[in-house]
Amino acid sequence: MAVERKFIRESVNRLLVKDFVQHETARAGYGGLEIQRTPLGTRVNITAERPGMVIGRRGATINELTAKLNRHFGIENPQISVEEPQGNPSLNAQIMAYKMAESLERGWHFRRVGHSTVQRVMQAGAQGVIVEIAGKLSGAKKRREKFVAGHVKYSGETAYTLMEIGYAQCKRKLGIIGCTVRIMRKDAVLPSDVKIYEPGEKEREAAMQASRAAAHAAGVQTVEGSAPAPGQGAAPGAAQAAAPAPSAAESGAPGRRLPEQSGGPVAAPGAGDRRRERKSFTVEGGSA
Repeated sequence: MAVERKFIRESVNRLLVKDFVQHETARAGYGGLEIQRTPLGTRVNITAERPGMVIGRRGATINELTAKLNRHFGIENPQISVEEPQGNPSLNAQIMAYKMAESLERGWHFRRVGHSTVQRVMQAGAQGVIVEIAGKLSGAKKRREKFVAGHVKYSGETAYTLMEIGYAQCKRKLGIIGCTVRIMRKDAVLPSDVKIYEPGEKEREAAMQASRAAAHAAGVQTVEGSAPAPGQGAAPGAAQAAAPAPSAAESGAPGRRLPEQSGGPVAAPGAGDRRRERKSFTVEGGSA
């Protein structure tokens, strides 16, 4: 029974650490926390929209946070690292929840905050978003307003694994307002998404990924779609499109402009040809 109590105590301690770090780094745009045990100590990875505010001047803020984690929570040799959210910060549910709370504290109307948050998340490329604002919004009676866009899941294993959840609180005169944001991730693959491969397509994709991995290991940078798949040659018209167009000297023309060419007139060795060329393109008082 002692082992189970130890696991429960560690889980409760992790939750308390998360709440403490979230409160301390709220102004910096807290976006998430990851705690990992290592042989050298405990690694605490903080995701923040503004890492400079977490680090502080000459590392004073992060050193103070490290001392507090060691003193209050008994974390042995805490090693704190701060990083920005990967990709667009608008796809981080926790950051968007804090932005909603800040907007409500500044006096924005809750409908404006909800619609603007939904629009910003969807423009960032999310598959779906649910925004909930609960509390005393416009009177003494509390209520809940929900703003939904895109493809979302409300319950089940899909909702827990594919949707990211963020929560923040807004303190106003009438009371506390809760802001919840649920975002269906951009790269989420739903169980209903089925891809049908053509004969040999799956093998070609596997060979393409293997060649890219080998090139990356060798230090060669590749661009998506630049190299053809193994066993496939270049398109028939690729060589013709890459070849330059023949010049006037190569085509054998005596300096006369071809009808399908565009640009200025081609100079001819003779003066008469030059005058005729000028007459064909210029008229007195305007252009033809």
